[in-house]
Amino acid sequence: MIPYYSPNYGIGDLIKTAICRNSEQRLVEHFRQLTQKEHILITSSCRSALYLAYKSLEKNGVVHVSPLTCQVALIPITAAGNQVCFHDVKADDWTLDPACVAEGIQDRSIAIQAIHLGGFPCDMPELKRIAQENGLALIEDCAQGFGSSHQGQPVGTVGDISCFTLTKNVFGLGGGILATNNIEFFGRAKAIQEGFDPESPVKLLNRVFSGLVASGRNHPCTEYIYQRLAKGRQAYRETHKRSEEDVLLRQVKKPSELYTSSVASRMSHISRLNRIRQQKARQIIRILTPLGFTFQTNLVSESSYTKLFCYHPNIQLEEFIRDLNFSSIEAMHLEHKHKVFYQTRQTIERKQFSVESGQALKNYNELHDHLVSLPLHESLSAEDINKIQYILKKAVT
Repeated sequence: MIPYYSPNYGIGDLIKTAICRNSEQRLVEHFRQLTQKEHILITSSCRSALYLAYKSLEKNGVVHVSPLTCQVALIPITAAGNQVCFHDVKADDWTLDPACVAEGIQDRSIAIQAIHLGGFPCDMPELKRIAQENGLALIEDCAQGFGSSHQGQPVGTVGDISCFTLTKNVFGLGGGILATNNIEFFGRAKAIQEGFDPESPVKLLNRVFSGLVASGRNHPCTEYIYQRLAKGRQAYRETHKRSEEDVLLRQVKKPSELYTSSVASRMSHISRLNRIRQQKARQIIRILTPLGFTFQTNLVSESSYTKLFCYHPNIQLEEFIRDLNFSSIEAMHLEHKHKVFYQTRQTIERKQFSVESGQALKNYNELHDHLVSLPLHESLSAEDINKIQYILKKAVT
């Protein structure tokens, strides 16, 4: 199996994590410099940071957001008591279209959530202008944006509140970041988080074990263990069915020092891994573009390629991803979950959570059923990339 993702976390990294000192201070200072924001709050996850961001606004209403995203990015909005309003994406980089947002502002609007899809930055200067003109908060969702920049400016620097994950291409065992220059937002978020329960020791041990296993999937025995763990988690979710908002509220915890240490102990290594990831992504783009695959593009943005999304008009998505998985290529759609081949279109069926924008969402509707997220990690070999090319060429010709 060519894995979709690798945490790149081995025994040596575990030792570095165990002996790391002053990890919280080092991590806070790193994100202070990265985001140019004074107040940095370490959280248990990016979704927890987003939830705290909306709670810190101390008002409820409508949040304007792209529909081309996984459900996890939207759950904090609704869990905090707000409604979402979807707007179309741009045709080139598939991020939130500022023109559509500006057209859809309403009396109950409180915020815009800018999601850097796959690592491609949104048009933050324009979204910032719209937010300021309408008195809205600009929440920058950098879960996929760490290491990216727009017009030379790193993501996370523009939003009133910027939220990061410490997993994905930050390669930690868990955790998130909330960054802001607003002392009131920061104070409220920190006070709310102090009321959360701590992460359980069992959960932390599971994080370590899962990280080590997921990083060693090139070995058949480790891959077997990984698949057994994934099936176990899937069975648990099916047995304990809960609403998305309830799941989030059960997951918001105080962050563990394990999370901060797993990142702070190897920041220079993380930077090197991100450079390798970008090189691998560009290589795959070069060999698949002649086959008719289209990728996100923007001449003024530098993407970290946290995920490698591609579009082809001829693929039937759910069947296509199943075929890739059958061929030992672990591809995804918008969700990163075991056996989730396809995320249904974002709709306004749940009236208590969504409001209509009155817009056609033309680009989103065209992309959604023909979009696949390919395997992308730093250990991809030339043989892996050639196999991806061969299978995809067979699928579309």
